[in-house]
Amino acid sequence: MIIAAYAGTGKTTLAALYPEKVIDLVCMPYKYLFGQDNECNEASKANPDNIIQDDWPSNYVHAIKRALDDDDKIILIPTDLLILSLLKSEKLPYTIVYPQRDAKKIYRERFLKRGNTKEFIDIFIGRWDRFLDCLEKDTYGFHIVLQPNQFLGDVVEV
Repeated sequence: MIIAAYAGTGKTTLAALYPEKVIDLVCMPYKYLFGQDNECNEASKANPDNIIQDDWPSNYVHAIKRALDDDDKIILIPTDLLILSLLKSEKLPYTIVYPQRDAKKIYRERFLKRGNTKEFIDIFIGRWDRFLDCLEKDTYGFHIVLQPNQFLGDVVEV
């Protein structure tokens, strides 16, 4: 099962709670080149200096498909619209989990608390309505809309 969840919904936490059942397939190592001077962490997300890998996004879709080989696993991915489009073209079903629109302030605080950068917050909060508009328009995936204080662990049965 593939679950595409918005930033700050609890992907990492759910995977840490159920490592035998849940894979947090973080896309950053597939998307960006990380050398000696930079690393893959919360502070590096949305860094404009990140260099995109030549084989992105096909390398990530391939990793998702490999992870699906284990039928019992839940694979958590971000709500990247390009990735969702590719999954749809490959006829791979997914569930989209995203917050209610009125939870914007709560998510901003989550991002600050976990150490995300201003650039990250500018993207995910600054484009909040645009992102949610696009996710709501997805007619392929099954949708779960989180209440303001809900996380993935509250709505995903593991």
